[in-house]
Amino acid sequence: HRNVLLVSVSEGQTLANYSTKQGNTLLSRELIHGDRDPVIIEYGISNRWGLGVTSGMDVFKINPAQYYGFNVANNLIKSTSSEFTFDGNYHFFVNRRLDLSAFASLGCFSVHYKGVDRGEVAYSYTANGNILRLGTKVRYYFYKHLGAFGMLSSYAATTSTKDVKDNSVARDIRTNING
Repeated sequence: HRNVLLVSVSEGQTLANYSTKQGNTLLSRELIHGDRDPVIIEYGISNRWGLGVTSGMDVFKINPAQYYGFNVANNLIKSTSSEFTFDGNYHFFVNRRLDLSAFASLGCFSVHYKGVDRGEVAYSYTANGNILRLGTKVRYYFYKHLGAFGMLSSYAATTSTKDVKDNSVARDIRTNING
């Protein structure tokens, strides 16, 4: 509704095509599962349209030898992607209990991991870029201001290590995640 502020917090799964490139050479591409944690704030500018922002994070467990060319003792590290997007929402079905909407998002995206292998060899990587996300949301209200929220979306994100300092590994490797 017009002049309504919606705040949604979610926890879920993501299925993504995680890939890395060095120059024009594909190093690795694989479909992997991750954990997703978005926070969404939306303001209703009319009874059908809303503008908002989303801040989210995905966590993937990856083998760094496969994607970035270095080894760790247990073969897996946590790669974290984070995003901050501006969102446009169209609510195509709204009644007292149910709200169905479609959205498009565009914003900043980064991939990061950091750790110490075997207590002595430190590694860190950051790559920055952009994300485009399209999807649908459903809200079911139990009470006037409290309900359940679900989201299904698809996204494409590209990153680069250009102008990033302090990377100790994979200095010229780009990460792309589509999910």
